[in-house]
Amino acid sequence: MNRRTQPAFRDGSRAFRCAATAVLLLAAASGCARLGFRAADGQRPLRVVRKPSGPDAKTPFKVGESVELPFYVVNNSVVPPPRNFALSGFMGDITDLNAVGSYTNLLVKGRAVLKFKYEPKGNNGWAGATWQNPPNSWGVYDGGYNLGEARKLVFWARGDKGGEVVEFTAGGAAANYPDSDSIATGPILLGREWTEYIVDLTPFQLFYISTGFGLVVKHDQNPYGCVFYLDDIRYEK
Repeated sequence: MNRRTQPAFRDGSRAFRCAATAVLLLAAASGCARLGFRAADGQRPLRVVRKPSGPDAKTPFKVGESVELPFYVVNNSVVPPPRNFALSGFMGDITDLNAVGSYTNLLVKGRAVLKFKYEPKGNNGWAGATWQNPPNSWGVYDGGYNLGEARKLVFWARGDKGGEVVEFTAGGAAANYPDSDSIATGPILLGREWTEYIVDLTPFQLFYISTGFGLVVKHDQNPYGCVFYLDDIRYEK
């Protein structure tokens, strides 16, 4: 299985080619930072919207010690697999998005991967999923990790046919135990080859993250639905 590396979010001057000009902005955010996504075949700026963080953020709970890196969201090469976050937070038209947690028909280095199938039927026009700790928390319960020493969020992705448009996220939970920051890549156009995406985390405050990873697919960007795959999602130095 051929894989290629796609560096992302290196600096504000480089950007990844995406299928839409609009970028999804998180409504709860109050400030924004501009980052870039680098690709060999094109450039387009993305915006990442952030919540208040750092010394001025209100944190009504004790922040734990930094976790040991790499810190995995998904890693099927480890037995048993890491359970740091659970794929439990489904959003939007939740019945339109189906996840297979151990898809064996498309192996990468001899291990299964995650398969997502989106069939747009609902009225909201979008669906999403997040990995949470604890499961189904949405920031209501304490369960975040101190990822403050992480400098990269890395994951592998590919489309089934190529041309699938997916946005990837991390953080963003509010409620009683809010995530300390919020990250969104904007729409990403997937190809048929396995590609490693690298998100630069240096602009963000990650001292409390209970929403380790997420994804959003939209009807207008995938009018006939889509199938895509994920593997090896992790935080690194």
